[in-house]
Amino acid sequence: QKVRKLIKEKMSSQKAELGIVYGRRRVGKSTLLRALTKESRSLYFEGIKGLSSIEQVKHFCRQLADQTKTLPVLAYSWQDAFDALSAYVKNKKIYVVFDEFPWMANERQELVGILKFYWDNNWKKNPKITLVLCGSVAQFMVKHLIHSEALHNRKTFEMKIFPLPCNEGALFLKNKRSLFETAQFLMAFGGIPKYLEQLEPKESLARNMDRLCFKKNSFFVNEFETLFKEQFKVIKTYEKIVKALSSSKLTKEELAKKIKTTTGGGLTTYLSNLEQAEFIRKEVSIDIEGKGEKTKTVKYVLSDEWLRFYFTYMASRLKTIEINTQNGLFEKITSSSIANYWGISFENFCMKNIEVIFKALDINSSEVLSWGPYFKQASRKHNAEGVQIDIVILKKGNVVVVVECKFKEGAVGFSIVEEVQNKIKKIKIPTKITIEKVLITANGVLPSVEREDYFNQILTLKDLLVI
Repeated sequence: QKVRKLIKEKMSSQKAELGIVYGRRRVGKSTLLRALTKESRSLYFEGIKGLSSIEQVKHFCRQLADQTKTLPVLAYSWQDAFDALSAYVKNKKIYVVFDEFPWMANERQELVGILKFYWDNNWKKNPKITLVLCGSVAQFMVKHLIHSEALHNRKTFEMKIFPLPCNEGALFLKNKRSLFETAQFLMAFGGIPKYLEQLEPKESLARNMDRLCFKKNSFFVNEFETLFKEQFKVIKTYEKIVKALSSSKLTKEELAKKIKTTTGGGLTTYLSNLEQAEFIRKEVSIDIEGKGEKTKTVKYVLSDEWLRFYFTYMASRLKTIEINTQNGLFEKITSSSIANYWGISFENFCMKNIEVIFKALDINSSEVLSWGPYFKQASRKHNAEGVQIDIVILKKGNVVVVVECKFKEGAVGFSIVEEVQNKIKKIKIPTKITIEKVLITANGVLPSVEREDYFNQILTLKDLLVI
């Protein structure tokens, strides 16, 4: 809604507006931009993957002719196509979208320079035009548009579209599933609208999983290959990286060893591209003890929910899935490990929905200095045990909020108090720091935990999923 509101404001502006909208594939960018075409005079152009430059030009001109009810222009270059567009948009109040812009440009920067020329010399002279450039190929959008010298001081707004937060994603289940089952859906598919649209709220998790992931010709069987080939030209190394990260968090050195490569610039580029595409994220331990940046270790995490599920349960079984027509394969494959899988996934779920957690804890973002995981390796040299805390929030006023995330069917028992106490004992926290303890759990706690009154706050799925 925030994105929609901003673009509508730009459409009502009294000056020419040039915007960039980007984000990972399947997140709903095109749906949002297309919906706004119904609210104003508009032109919507979409590039097609794999076409040559001249074919992209011809496709653009056919779209222009169809939408303006005119004869197609005979065009041999983008200059010819943009001359035709300029003649139509001159002096009109109009909203124009160039969708899949990286494909339109053949993932080369030449079109950006041409577009700059036409913006400077033609289009921006119309104070009633709003032009939006949209795309999903992260490295192209960031390098050639977001950080473009050609568009510097010309773009008037940019917006990154993120997956839906958990409380909005839960709406796709229409209150027809329990909060526990709803959380499982979200931990499998994330807040990606295209994925959540595939769910049938009247069916159980197992039935949905069988239908969407574990049957012949099901929606997600070829999704990895489709997703990565659209995002990256050659996917072999990218596949090795995300597969390696699907089982554990890894440092760059650990990852290089696992996929049998070096830690040089090549791996750095692959990791950067995956991070820009929002498939992985870097985690750096929060500095509770005040030792400074040099003591921190960077770990890479496969943060995309569906990719983690795919490489855990589907990738090695595609031949079986591709001939299966019966229900039950999901439970057969996952029954012995799925409880542990959800438990580990819940940490990522909470990390990615930190803003929802802030709201539930009544923490204003202006209070927050930093947040993230805390981890310290065991050290024989210093006779120190290793410790990991799911989420730590550093607040103004020397306050550290320690957040423990537990996902299980029943209520959490008293051992959770001892577990968190032991973790805190292993950290050398300065005496000036106040420690607040928070527990996030699926189904609450046993009375013994409540009587102990150890946690400052206890959140359940109701606090996270109900708007």
